[in-house]
Amino acid sequence: MTEDKAIKKYPVTTGEVAKMLGLPSAAVNLPLGTFTPKTGSLGDLPIANLPIGEVGDRKSEAGSRGSENGDKPKFHKPANYSSAAGHRIESLNQQQAKQSAAFRIGKVILPYAAIFTIGLFLYYFFFTGVDFGSIFKSLPKAATTKESLLQQLEKQNLQAYQTWISGFYYDVQDAKIVDPETDNSGNGLSNFQKYLLNLNPKAYDTLGLGQADSQALAMGINPLTGLSLTQDQKSVVDKYVDLEVASNRLALNRLQQPERVAGVNTNNSGTAPGVINPQPSVSGTPRPPVNTGADLNFASSNPNDWVVVNIQVAGRLEIPSLKINAPIIWSKQPASFENDLRAGVIHYPGTAMPGQIGTTYISGHSSNYLWAKGEYNTIFSHLGDLADNTSVKITVVQKNGKDAFFHYVVTGRKEYSPTDQKQFENSGKSVVALSTCWPVGSTAKRLVVFAELTQVEK
Repeated sequence: MTEDKAIKKYPVTTGEVAKMLGLPSAAVNLPLGTFTPKTGSLGDLPIANLPIGEVGDRKSEAGSRGSENGDKPKFHKPANYSSAAGHRIESLNQQQAKQSAAFRIGKVILPYAAIFTIGLFLYYFFFTGVDFGSIFKSLPKAATTKESLLQQLEKQNLQAYQTWISGFYYDVQDAKIVDPETDNSGNGLSNFQKYLLNLNPKAYDTLGLGQADSQALAMGINPLTGLSLTQDQKSVVDKYVDLEVASNRLALNRLQQPERVAGVNTNNSGTAPGVINPQPSVSGTPRPPVNTGADLNFASSNPNDWVVVNIQVAGRLEIPSLKINAPIIWSKQPASFENDLRAGVIHYPGTAMPGQIGTTYISGHSSNYLWAKGEYNTIFSHLGDLADNTSVKITVVQKNGKDAFFHYVVTGRKEYSPTDQKQFENSGKSVVALSTCWPVGSTAKRLVVFAELTQVEK
């Protein structure tokens, strides 16, 4: 502001206004910026001493200079102005621009992506036989219908069962002993089934009938009296005792004692002589151990009990609970697997033959392409539902032309990566391993169900 410019003057206040504002009525020619209110007039609030009139004049001067130059008046930032706010605004604008561009691109691509996804789903659903439910399915311990009902009843009566079992055992440290599903006596019945039938969980043959309690039940005999089953016992057996499971459990328990398979003496000496350790896979297909053909170790130490299979004639696999009845092709090399699978399930060359100590490895399709030839493309699609303690039967034709029958009991299941050699490991027992791709419609893993040899018929 120049010195020659006059200070703005304001009109003299009237008496009423002066009285209301606490101003002297004669206050004239006072510059507004230098006025200080009377003590107590506005609550003694501090008021900045700003030369408002001077600011107004400077703005006017800036405007006039801009007009003289033909430019629009510009706002000049003070020296202490921070640019952080400006940067934030600019960054926000850039983000909004990117989001807007992404939205436009997504709007164009989304319909095509949806069509592609639907098409892919229909392709897998109709042409590959994928079981989408199995993708999210875990691998629980499978059970028969009666076993499932029994497990539900266990949960409902657990407290009463614990009170009952505690009457037979004192201060038990091993929880397995009082587990409802354990068979302490080895007679084929679980502890909880004995609770329902009021049988001693420690007794193999309660009355001394010369047979296991489960065998007495199968014959309709009351293990407590030797007479016919009571009506209540019949109801329990009909609803909660799977006699096949009890019989198979009994057979497995017997194997642990005198080390015999029904019909032959066992020789559990470990891995069969002449079997070389598995070699790593190079093509993605699991490579089984190689059998050199020397001194095969059979489940019997007596040569008269040996079963020599005629591999020129297909065997047969039967799994009653899954309604499976399929030929077993004795594959000679991995290169022929795909062709052999069209005719049934395949036996991996180099793994143990039925009746030998070791793992008899048998594989089948769980799914295949719609156009793939063969009537066994889904033969193992329900292999994951095969319950523990259920039966598996293998029939072979011997070199002498006679049939031989091998009875197995399911003992468990496990998932493996396709090239994991542990699925071929021998346990010193005669075991069959039933294998398929898992989940159904995928080759990501291998589901292997194991069953142990319990009886041989010739």
